[in-house]
Amino acid sequence: MRFCNWLLTAAAVSCVSAPVLAGDVVVYAAPAGWVAPKTLGASKSAGPAFALYDVQVHMEGGVVSTYQDSAIRMSTPVMLTQAGTITAEWMPDKGDLIIHRIELLRDGEVIDLLAQGAKFEVLRREQNLERRAVDGRRTATLAVPGMRVGDVLRVAYTITLADQALGAEMQSITGLPVKPFQIDNGEVTVSWPKSEPVQWAAFQGPDGLKAVEKGETTSVAIPLPLPKRPEVAASAPARYDFPSILQATTFADWPEVSRTMAAVFEPKTGFAKDGPLAEQVAEIARQTSDPLDRAALATRFVQDKISYLANGMDGGNYIPQSPDETWEQRYGDCKAKTVLLVSMLRALGVDAEPFAVRSAAGDVLPELLPMPGGFDHVIVHAVIDGVDYWLDGTSIGTRRDNIDVVPPFFNGLALRKDGAELVPLTPRLPKSPLHKIVLTYDSSVGVRVPAMYDVDFAFSGPMAASLRTASEQLEGDALRSAVLSMIAPTIGGSQATSATIEYDDVSGFAHVKAKGILTPPWKRKDEIMQLVPPGAPVSNVSFDADRARQAWRGVPLLLNGPNYSDYTFSVILPHQGRGFSLHGDKAIKTTIAGIEIASDASLSGNRMAVRQTVRSAADELAAPAIPDAVRAYAAVSNNLPRIEADSDTLMEWDYVGPKRKLLVPLDKAYAELIAQASEPEDQAASYVNRANFRSGIGELAGAESDLDQAIAKGATADMYYDRARVRQAQGNLSGALADYRQVESLDGKGASLPAQAELLGRMGRYDESLAAAREYADYAETPSDAQQTEGAALMWAGQKEEGLSMVRKAADRRPGDAHLLNAICWQGGIWNVVDASIMDACNGAVEKSNWSAPFLDSRAVAYYRLGKFEDALRDLNAALAASPDLMPTRFMRGVVRIKLGDKKGGNQDIANALQLNPDLKAQYAAYGIEPAR
Repeated sequence: MRFCNWLLTAAAVSCVSAPVLAGDVVVYAAPAGWVAPKTLGASKSAGPAFALYDVQVHMEGGVVSTYQDSAIRMSTPVMLTQAGTITAEWMPDKGDLIIHRIELLRDGEVIDLLAQGAKFEVLRREQNLERRAVDGRRTATLAVPGMRVGDVLRVAYTITLADQALGAEMQSITGLPVKPFQIDNGEVTVSWPKSEPVQWAAFQGPDGLKAVEKGETTSVAIPLPLPKRPEVAASAPARYDFPSILQATTFADWPEVSRTMAAVFEPKTGFAKDGPLAEQVAEIARQTSDPLDRAALATRFVQDKISYLANGMDGGNYIPQSPDETWEQRYGDCKAKTVLLVSMLRALGVDAEPFAVRSAAGDVLPELLPMPGGFDHVIVHAVIDGVDYWLDGTSIGTRRDNIDVVPPFFNGLALRKDGAELVPLTPRLPKSPLHKIVLTYDSSVGVRVPAMYDVDFAFSGPMAASLRTASEQLEGDALRSAVLSMIAPTIGGSQATSATIEYDDVSGFAHVKAKGILTPPWKRKDEIMQLVPPGAPVSNVSFDADRARQAWRGVPLLLNGPNYSDYTFSVILPHQGRGFSLHGDKAIKTTIAGIEIASDASLSGNRMAVRQTVRSAADELAAPAIPDAVRAYAAVSNNLPRIEADSDTLMEWDYVGPKRKLLVPLDKAYAELIAQASEPEDQAASYVNRANFRSGIGELAGAESDLDQAIAKGATADMYYDRARVRQAQGNLSGALADYRQVESLDGKGASLPAQAELLGRMGRYDESLAAAREYADYAETPSDAQQTEGAALMWAGQKEEGLSMVRKAADRRPGDAHLLNAICWQGGIWNVVDASIMDACNGAVEKSNWSAPFLDSRAVAYYRLGKFEDALRDLNAALAASPDLMPTRFMRGVVRIKLGDKKGGNQDIANALQLNPDLKAQYAAYGIEPAR
């Protein structure tokens, strides 16, 4: 939706921006008699950017005059550049811009630039056309001549404002800067003759503020900056973080505002009875006699047929253009669209009126003084069969199904000739979903390999409008990238074989659709593979709110109502669903803090299905109700549905022989992705993705071929890293070493030097191994990292005592560090120098790491060297239960099982490990560890 920007903008203050002025024609004159100019005095060269910031507002006879006097230190070349041009904007139909002084203060001297003939150059062009706004502003600029670093630029001007729409009424909103913003000498003052019926208030201002009467004038003054405001509680309604402002108005109450604005809007309603609009209305009437259907059709007509363009010309800040003019021009702002829609609805027999709202922080309105400047948007309030409807001509996608949605404006004001009070927009539950997700995962080939997915995200309202535009503008890789970025928060990393954005004009929904390959979505938890429905709306409900501080205990929690999410998820399971079980609550239906939650889950054959809806109306939750909501939701969230796989599921090494055919759908999808990629960068990424898949199932030659292609398309350090690992897994140590050296030639960060040192040691090139390890000392994040690497290289060279001593020195730097203790354990184990001190390090590493799988693996090797095969097997079983994809651990378990007489089980472990990493046999043989024959 688009907003009219009625809101009075307080004077902006920035230590890095040039002064911005606005008014009528550029006039050069002395300040008016009511102004009390400040004395700047001797300005120090150092200090805050603003040496002076003085704002004086005077309200009299329907004219609001704002005097501003600022002095800005040009303390740096950046300041000189940013503040070197003064920009003045004014609207010719509302008042004057009067320049009083433009001076440079330099070494105690005042340089009067106006006296030297400095004048503004007027640029007669619209400034906001790119934002679809024509407001009649003209722009004048002045490049400050001769300004230097160290100068102080002083600019004083007055803006007068007499708004045609308000008559004798006046209003003012002035921002109050707060610390840490710094000003040497700052003040905001509002004054008025005692005869003017002005009421004033400071929102988030200082305590104890009082008006002062002097002669026939009343004034309120506030020194600046204000003290720093207390930190606002997280997820608090906007009114708690609303900026500090000083308000003043002659409007007595909201009914007077309502009457005044109605007098502006009502004369513009209606259209020619025999004109083109009358025919459009007649066409709607012919389609249906139902008033709600008529309202939906009329709203859709205004949204779709009238483009947005703000028109502030000739008093247009508040005064709308007529419906006939809007239809003729086919554009209009919120005022024009509202008057058009009100006119059409009334002609269709629907009770309708303009309704002013605030597009952001509407909850603050009851705490502000009554004035039109509190609003920045106007919509339509319609009453049909006794029900209130809020219709926005600047939005999009309004249909019968969603016309009942109450927009999140909190409060508003009907514009009536008899006046109206400010009223809340009472939330209510939407009747139809506002957004939908239909998502299917195909895991029929297994839970440890990538899955196929099919997703349809559907959006209504403003989001649909943005997507409708995207559907018309994006194509190819740009479209695919946009779709992937939208679905990523729900499904994570993926590649799309198809991606579209479609707009359904009948329903008003935009659909984001994609199909493709997904990173394995099943996760291991408590030694069990499980899948939790991704992006489920019940999972996204939250009542998290820190209200521990005394000052926060009464602050409500901001909710996201009104909302209605509809979610359907299904997953196709392998083995026709055998070995899978559904956990959590199969049926949930409850209401927490006004949020309706429903979830139904089922498992039938090879498919798990979940349907969830979350529907809410409330926009905030009272602070006392938060703890109960947190407890109630915890009971729900801890029992949401999930599906679990038993231990007999296919593993990565199982996809050989006849079972390899199961992966054909994935093969086709990866091939399709490669064929679709048009740019070399995208082609390389597609090859890398397939290489990762192939290496994950042990097809190392195919993975290496893919990485060859990716490197040819556009080499990166990561690609060489990947190929080095694949080559090493195949036993090609020299090829892996060459790739690691290519990594260094590309990024030069030394990260591959430990791997180079390890490979060179295995290859018997001990001097080169030590040289690489010692070179790493220049790159390592910590000295301990460097010492570990050098110690390992020494042990490859046969200097076991020296190498282990080096690793121990690293551990001495960080006593109790689990990773360093594990390094001692691992090196002691693989080089068969295990003693009591090594076992102490092993035990300490395991315990301090909370029984981490790699650390259990290290201790198992140490137990193996001591001949404690049962202890070794226990650690290896625990490690693989937690991380079954650790192939070195699986290989080692095979060795231990054979030692214990389980040749069949041991040989199977070894075969499985070598399927994915054939080099393990040679690697462990280099340590002197080989399966018994």
